[in-house]
Amino acid sequence: MTAPASTEAPLDWCRSRLLVPGHPLSLTLPYAEPGERDRLLALHALISEIASVPGSVSDAEVARRKLGWWREAFAERLPHPAIRAWEQSGLAGALPAAAFDPLIDAVTADVAAPRFEREEDFDRHCRQLAGAGAWLEALMMGAQVSNHELQRRLGRIAGAAYRIRVARDLVLDARAERWNVPLELQAEYRITRDEVARGQGGYRFDALVRHLAGTAVLRMDEAGAELPGTEAWRHRHLLLRQYLDRRLGRRLVRRPARVASERMASGRIGDALALWRQARRLRRAGRR
Repeated sequence: MTAPASTEAPLDWCRSRLLVPGHPLSLTLPYAEPGERDRLLALHALISEIASVPGSVSDAEVARRKLGWWREAFAERLPHPAIRAWEQSGLAGALPAAAFDPLIDAVTADVAAPRFEREEDFDRHCRQLAGAGAWLEALMMGAQVSNHELQRRLGRIAGAAYRIRVARDLVLDARAERWNVPLELQAEYRITRDEVARGQGGYRFDALVRHLAGTAVLRMDEAGAELPGTEAWRHRHLLLRQYLDRRLGRRLVRRPARVASERMASGRIGDALALWRQARRLRRAGRR
């Protein structure tokens, strides 16, 4: 794999890819401290580039080689715009190359589109995959590596948010032959990947989407309630991003059939207003 050629400054390259209408980061980044925004931008550019590898190629071996290239890029400071942004933003001082290994490991495990027997296996996979990126942001914001309880709580929230995104993308993933629905849920709701890919399933599909999204929303609320107010305010950017997923989950519960006809996303005016209100709640909790 070779790095993409670009004449843009590294952080401008990140902005052009992430700070666009409809992208959650365009809504949440203004709530971060001004001095942290470039580092957050570089971090999410890296997470996005790494996490997108399994879906960007159809050959599993090619995907693994691309992920191996990312390890090399960090170690050797290869001239990829996101790597240069990692260096120039100062992020490399907070998150050295080795800090990204758990994320690359988790994405590598996702290359083969794993199948799950039980729902708890699927949830564990969600926590490992999404939790790795969430913990990188928490470390950047000053979390202690030894704070396993904070890591567990943030991982639960991130995993639930990822579960919501899986529910949103069920039809698209089924058509791409990526199917994460555990066998026990397929049996419970009497639905198959082929039916979902064909846009069939009716009330059974709706019930599956409601279960995936509704359970995730409840878990996000439970894990969020465990966070002390000061911690929640410190990690507000991370929590606000996942709050947008929570709102998405609630929309999926209300109108699950929309998943079959559109890719629902954040970025509406209502989301921006709700995000502002949630930020105020986090700030008040942080002052108590």
